[in-house]
Amino acid sequence: MLVAMCCYVFNDVFVKLAAQHLPPGQVLAVRGLFATLFVLVVAWGARARWRTALRPLVGVRCGLEITTALASVLALSLVPLATVSTLMMTAPLMIAVTAMALRWEPWQGSRLVAAAAGFAGVLLVIQPATRLDVPTAGHVCALLCAASLAGRDLVTRRIPAGVPSSLIAAATTLAVCLAGALLGFTEQWIAPTQREIATLAAAASCATLGSYALIAACRGVDLSVVTPFRYSFIVWALLLGYAIWGDVPQPLAALGAVLILASGAFTIWAARRP
Repeated sequence: MLVAMCCYVFNDVFVKLAAQHLPPGQVLAVRGLFATLFVLVVAWGARARWRTALRPLVGVRCGLEITTALASVLALSLVPLATVSTLMMTAPLMIAVTAMALRWEPWQGSRLVAAAAGFAGVLLVIQPATRLDVPTAGHVCALLCAASLAGRDLVTRRIPAGVPSSLIAAATTLAVCLAGALLGFTEQWIAPTQREIATLAAAASCATLGSYALIAACRGVDLSVVTPFRYSFIVWALLLGYAIWGDVPQPLAALGAVLILASGAFTIWAARRP
């Protein structure tokens, strides 16, 4: 999970750099083309078992991966990296509430209060009444990305162990690439420069390794065990956002990030306590 979060932050950095000049569909398609080549190399050893990936749950995960990737690219093109990363970290809170709502886990009042505090932290990060400099659509896309992440992790946990992680990564990567290509019919694509191609190739390598590491982290273990390590994502995002773009969170936004972190940590601890 630590490797996955580090890779995903670097992927977001490269995607944000590319999305400043290229439309979202082209970013997904070009990055997806490189990622598909990389992930096929990783999945080559499991090629004899490719039929195991033809399961409905794998298809559902592909759909959630597409919405995650598209929402992420749109959010990164509109909102600072640290803000997107912080809002995406509401995914564990969504997982906890969903698991209780579906009766997968018992209702716990303390976890619901913690989740409410975390969502209050979201309002502090967004500051809808004062942050007029940031488009609302960017915040919406970041929260949609978090919801897709939560659904993706829940689905990944229920995919049978007989399906190799490398094949799941290959299927989802190819699905995102095809979705980007289809989205291109609604966009005006631009001839990318060598620098932009190299940037998207770097993003693809990070996304490939991150996807494989995340799938491996979420399988055969209780999600509450590995989820705490997901919060390293915010640390990396804050450091890289400041180093590259000079982004410094406002005091209220920083307080909101602390609320999200604290509520997420408490929710995980309360789930593991029994």
